[in-house]
Amino acid sequence: MPVFSLRRCILLVLLLLQTVVVVAEHKMMNLEKGVQIPQPDWFKDSFLDIGEDLEEAADEKRNLVLYFHQAGCPYCYNLITQVFTHPDVNTRMQERYDLVALDLWGDRTVTLPDGSELTEKTFAVRLKVQYTPTLIFLDSDGSPQLRIDGYRPVDLFLNQLAQMEGKAPAQAKDLQTSTISSQKLNIPSGRPIALRFIGEGCSHCLEFETDILKRTDTLQQLDKFSYLTIDLKANPIVILPDGSQVTAKSWAANLGLSYFPAWLLLDANGEEKLRIDAYVRAFHFNSALEYVSSGAYLREPEFQRFINERGDRLRAKGLKFEILE
Repeated sequence: MPVFSLRRCILLVLLLLQTVVVVAEHKMMNLEKGVQIPQPDWFKDSFLDIGEDLEEAADEKRNLVLYFHQAGCPYCYNLITQVFTHPDVNTRMQERYDLVALDLWGDRTVTLPDGSELTEKTFAVRLKVQYTPTLIFLDSDGSPQLRIDGYRPVDLFLNQLAQMEGKAPAQAKDLQTSTISSQKLNIPSGRPIALRFIGEGCSHCLEFETDILKRTDTLQQLDKFSYLTIDLKANPIVILPDGSQVTAKSWAANLGLSYFPAWLLLDANGEEKLRIDAYVRAFHFNSALEYVSSGAYLREPEFQRFINERGDRLRAKGLKFEILE
């Protein structure tokens, strides 16, 4: 996963253009307490021997997909019940992929192609899985072709599959320089930094703007950051260390951002500590902000453990919250 540093990249900008789009709110289904997340019968029945699974997939001219999940995960639930049940997704996944489910906290033994063994949870740490669901699509050699960290609604999920399979044009890297007036960006020292990337005609960006970013608890968390919005329609200029210029669209593509709004959360030195490149609601977004602003990443490198810890802390204070609100 690419890591961004403000000390390695000077950003010039920005007069932002207001993008007018129609909000098409994505409806998430609640996972009731104690309800098990169903597992489709087309998932591969695997002994978690990755080398063997790769060979079997290749023999059938299919590809292997590693799916990291956890119990009680509402985003996993919506992947299973909304995305994987969509006819186009369901057909494509069953015809072309062997999907192996791995528990983020699991203790089952995973055997890697080199013969080494480790638990599911250790495998997740090695692959730096910070979100569930995470899907890693492998080629026949076991190299990642596509990684989807977090939840994607159906249309975006299909688009990413199509791009990987070469059936849709990838997002073009726009190397045209911006004609927008610009000024040098001065980030105040001593504060973490939140960079928000918004896309052109992005209904999810507007939904996030008019909902999550209007909430008092979110604004209180965001107030701890130096906060900047980068509008890809305005396409501000990025000056690289060698003096070359790239547009924000190219920069976003080079960073590997595939969902908008995307967020890069940096420490006060400009080093990326966490990114949000998926559909999230307020609880997880606020947790991400607190994870970075509080410096919790220094003592707890696994974001999911911090989320669980924060949830327990809020409940102990008698505060009620819904994960998908």
